[in-house]
This record gives sequence, structure tokens and C-alpha cells, in this order.
Amino acid sequence: MRGSVKKRGKAYQYVVDVGRDPFTGSRKQKTKGGFKRQKDAQAALNKVLNEIDVQGYIEPSKEIFSFFIESWFTSHYEKRIKETTASNIQSLINKHLIRENPFADKPLSKITTEEIDAFYNLKIDEEYKSSYIRKMHQILNQAFNQAVKWKRIKYNPVIDADPPAVTKEEMKIWSYDEINTFLEHCKGERHHLTFLLAIYTGLRRGEILGLKWSDIDLVNKTIRVQRSLAYIPKKGYILTSTKTRKSNRIVPISDMVVNELVKYRKQQEIWKEQLGEQYQEEDLVICTETGSKQDPRNVLRALKRLITTSNVTHIRFHDLRHTHASILISKGVDVVKVSKRLGHVNAKITLETYAHLVPDEDNDLADVFEKALEKIS
Repeated sequence: MRGSVKKRGKAYQYVVDVGRDPFTGSRKQKTKGGFKRQKDAQAALNKVLNEIDVQGYIEPSKEIFSFFIESWFTSHYEKRIKETTASNIQSLINKHLIRENPFADKPLSKITTEEIDAFYNLKIDEEYKSSYIRKMHQILNQAFNQAVKWKRIKYNPVIDADPPAVTKEEMKIWSYDEINTFLEHCKGERHHLTFLLAIYTGLRRGEILGLKWSDIDLVNKTIRVQRSLAYIPKKGYILTSTKTRKSNRIVPISDMVVNELVKYRKQQEIWKEQLGEQYQEEDLVICTETGSKQDPRNVLRALKRLITTSNVTHIRFHDLRHTHASILISKGVDVVKVSKRLGHVNAKITLETYAHLVPDEDNDLADVFEKALEKIS
């Protein structure tokens, strides 16, 4: 018998078999009482039996959410992602999903979709970017999905939650005059080559700071992108793999960029001679005067200062990459080629970002089609 209803005193209760303990082999039962009428107890029993038939019995977890998500991350999710990604997600979880989360101390099985929506609204009120809140949503969804798979809960409440739509920031790029003004203004500055590479190659900041001279082919005029500089808490700045597999690429460079690289390398040789054994040889292209890894924050400080003194439009370092891509696309370079140069996962990302810059050639399509048919006939 899988279940039964019994009277205890003036109330009714049901008892149902929910399987066997995997370690002891003994029967496991669920009991619930307090029903005033027998038919109410029977209806509740039928509901439990139906749930067992559909998905097996799941005992609602009493585990506190904050303990679960920390355990899920460290024992399961962290091992499946890059170290740099894990570091960023760990910080997000600690700050937003544990310390600053209204349902952090609630049992996992008691958290509702309404509470999750309220959490998103809280983050909106705190003026976090919609893309960042969507990241929180993604992590919550993955964690609760795993809780369902591990049979800690019956249902993932995040599925029906409503995170904010991502709003794209307005892209800022430099004109040709601003590019020339800025680069001319920062000649002689230590980071002149850093900014020149960003503008003329479209490489990401971490990719530029992770370049080694062994990646530079001055004869064939190419740069091999295969690593990036990233920050890991308790470890500092380290060289790691690039953002994605497609980020590993070979980027052609112009004669002017080759000449600037040659000049910069000569300057590095002077630093080596001056410091002797104190110079930290890491084969880095962009480095400090002692040869060590360049702190990205110092690059950003230099960019901000030079933008101000050169009187050009204030933009972010990443907008130098946007400037590079925008010029190529506005000049009619094939989107697939631009995507490959930028190291995007696919051309769809490139097109979605820069579609408004693609030259409008629709007026020629009718003539092209007509001429094609003429050749056939």
C-alpha cells in the first residue's frame, strides 16, 4: 500500500510511502495531519501520489539560499568556467546574492517568483545597469535549475521572473581628426603605443597588455592574439587565455604600426641596459619601465588625462575598439572580415553592434537581380 488515510483523535492524517533510504534501505514515509474531514486528507494524499507518479517524491529543502548558492558555485559551477570568469561571478554572488539580497536567509524551497522580481526591482532602484541585473538573473536561473536537478526543490521560480530588458549604451567614437589630434598629442608619452594599437588593430585592452614580442611578426606584419591580462583576487594580474576561442586570431597590421613597434622596442632595450639585472624580463610588449606587467588602471588614468589635454571627445578605452570597427564598416569592409579581426564569436554580434554603419546599397539590388536574369536568358 502506497498511502492511506487514518483518523487520529478528532482529525485525519495521511501516510504515504515515498521510497527507500539509499543508504539504509529502510522505508521512508511522509505524514501530514490536521485535516478536519476525511475527504480533505484523501485529496491531499491523492495530490502527493500524483506528484510521485510524475516526478518522484521531492522533500522540500530546508537549506538556506545563501548556503546553497555558495556551495553550488564552489563545488559545481566554478570548476566549469575560466578562472577570471569565476572570480567575477564569485564577487557578484557575495555582494548581490548573499550580502545584499532580501531572500538570502530564506529556505531554498520557500523563495517565490514574486520575491525574485522584487529583488530585480531593488537593483534597478539602486541604479545598476540592466545588463548587470540580467547577469544576476542568469546566475540565479542556473543555480535554481541545478537545485531542481538535485531534487532540492520541485520548481525553478526564476523561470517566470521578469528581469529588465538590456538597454544598450550609446556608442561613442572619434572622428578622423580627433584620432589624429589625440595620437599627435600623446607622442612621447609612455602609452602612445598602447593607444595606437587599440585604434589601429581593435584589440581589447587586456589583449594589448597581454601581448608578447613573440606574438609580433614584423616581417609578415601580423599580431597573434592568444592571451590576455586579467586580475584575479589574491593573485593580482596574470596572463590568461583570451575571452573566447574565436578571440585567438592573427591580426594584420600596417607599415606604420610596424615602425612604431620597432621604435618602442628600441626604447625597451634602453630600459634593460639602464636597469641591468633588476629588469624583469617577461617578453611583454606593453610593460612598465622595469619590464613587469602594466596595471590597466594606469592606462585608463593616462587616457583620461590625455583626452582632457588634447580636447577631444571623452570616450572609454573600449570605444577605441568601437572606433576601429566603425571606420572599417563605414568604408564597406565585409562584416565577416571585421568580425574575424575583432575576435567576435560570430558575425551576428558584429552586425548587431554596428548595423547602423553598414553602407546602404539596397538601391543597387534591383539592377543586380535584373542583370543576373539577363545572363541566364
